[in-house]
Amino acid sequence: MGKHKKKQKNVPPWLAHENLFIPKTSQQITTDAGWEKISFDDAAKFFRPQTITDWRESFIEGFDDISDLLSAQGVDIDLEDEVAVDEFLANYKPQQINIVVAKAVYDTHAWVRILAISTPQDEEYYFHNHEIEAIRLGIELRKYLNLDIPVINDCQEAVRYLQGKYPNIGWQPRHCVSLAHRLKIAQATKVYNEQTWDEEWDEFLDEELIFDGTVD
Repeated sequence: MGKHKKKQKNVPPWLAHENLFIPKTSQQITTDAGWEKISFDDAAKFFRPQTITDWRESFIEGFDDISDLLSAQGVDIDLEDEVAVDEFLANYKPQQINIVVAKAVYDTHAWVRILAISTPQDEEYYFHNHEIEAIRLGIELRKYLNLDIPVINDCQEAVRYLQGKYPNIGWQPRHCVSLAHRLKIAQATKVYNEQTWDEEWDEFLDEELIFDGTVD
């Protein structure tokens, strides 16, 4: 019996038309955004104090009845004792929280950027924005490596948004970005928090403007 030819995978017509798809190679930066559950104390190290304060207030406001929060924490406080309740709320912190992280991987380089404290009720509608930030992290990694290789993400909307702004950005299906998808903060070779990323990305943008001749 003759050998069967391996069936060639066809790129969906809409992706071919938009030119979002880039074939997988051994030389590409894979990016992804996702969640990771960490301790509240560890999370506080990654965010500015005001970010933590704003999140705590928003989280507490999400409880229609403070007694539900007290019950969930196993705390016995008389709700009529306003001083005790206020003190509890001022010092409240959960043991663990979910944070949103952007990830970019190439060879031995595994970068993570801490994006936000997770707000599940809202994220479904704008999670592609987190994928956009993951691609930007990949762009920064590519610049650091001084390589002309593709930056890949599995979110078509994010790729579509950035493709006209930066060269060699492409889409591949989820299994092609599995290295980035599985990356944990503890495995990262570089971790950006709010402040360090803002400083480095602003510097990157300044260099881009100078290179383009936009800034004298």
